[in-house]
Amino acid sequence: MASRLLGKLDARIAKARDPVQQACGRAERAALLARQGRLDDARSELAAIRARYDGQPNAVVSAWTSLAEGLVAFYCDFSPSARDKLLRAHALASAAGERRVRAFSAAWLAHMDYLEHDDERMVAHLALALTDPPSDSSSALARACLVTAQAYHWANRPDLALRWYVQARRHATDEGDETTLSALMHNMAWLRADQARRLAVTGTTDRERVREVLLGVESTDHFDRMIGTASLLSFVPILRAQALTLLDRHADALELFDAHLETALSQGMARMQCGMLAEVAWCRVNVGDEVGARRDALAARDRIADCRQADESAATHGRLVQVFQALGDGPAAEHHRARAVIDWQVHTDRQARLITLLSSTAVIAG
Repeated sequence: MASRLLGKLDARIAKARDPVQQACGRAERAALLARQGRLDDARSELAAIRARYDGQPNAVVSAWTSLAEGLVAFYCDFSPSARDKLLRAHALASAAGERRVRAFSAAWLAHMDYLEHDDERMVAHLALALTDPPSDSSSALARACLVTAQAYHWANRPDLALRWYVQARRHATDEGDETTLSALMHNMAWLRADQARRLAVTGTTDRERVREVLLGVESTDHFDRMIGTASLLSFVPILRAQALTLLDRHADALELFDAHLETALSQGMARMQCGMLAEVAWCRVNVGDEVGARRDALAARDRIADCRQADESAATHGRLVQVFQALGDGPAAEHHRARAVIDWQVHTDRQARLITLLSSTAVIAG
């Protein structure tokens, strides 16, 4: 299916008579190509713009190219340079009065803040993106609304998240931005899977909820295939593996983990490595591979210290309780049980602080 937004950008570029407007359109097109996973095409577009403007810089063109370069870096390997590029785009746009780039870069900075669990900075960037946006910034608004929805959803307030999901979908649909619609589906599925996993590792699996997660995964996969997205291709198989694990289809899940985990870790899931390894260990112990289960459980244990997310470390500890119990290692199971209690409390406390922070910012709470 052809991208409506890409078609709109192509038409805008073709109609542009001013070289600066044309270059800005091409940079915006490169940003979309990066989000679609067409990184080589995006780099080629940006190289052509730089060849024309590096010798005679233009602030607005530089703002758009910095934005696109940031998204190329983000979708390539979640490079830290992505934030620097987006901060530069926001600074240049603010100085030049380019409100679309300013809103777009602020929305994407908020997205990165969300991934890095920097709540204060995330809320500040959301306020910048959502305050006085230009009328032609639907993609920026869609991203900012999506991040807000994710934040409320992660904080266990799906009721407050709902209207932001609705707004994100409306803005993305209005713009023809199928890539953001895909991101919305991905993130809702991930958050629902995380909530189902928490129930599972505390001994209260809700199989109906897990089936809903799996249905969401299949819908997301179908939509991505329909629109031809090429970004983060390993995420759907890993999410499917998580859902299959929760449904006790351990052999099927293990096959997906073995095929896709290494790629997923290289595409940005390294921050979740301890949890993924614990899930793999649980699958192995359930298919009778006790040697492999112990190996992966110990690897998960060793990587918990690198995890910056209390909910991820808590879920990892919770799953390792079950693995070590199955392996007959009571002391190890009790150690992880105690650590899980501590980390779940840290997570719950942060959820409460995030709700307070979001609610204290009028443009978000309103």
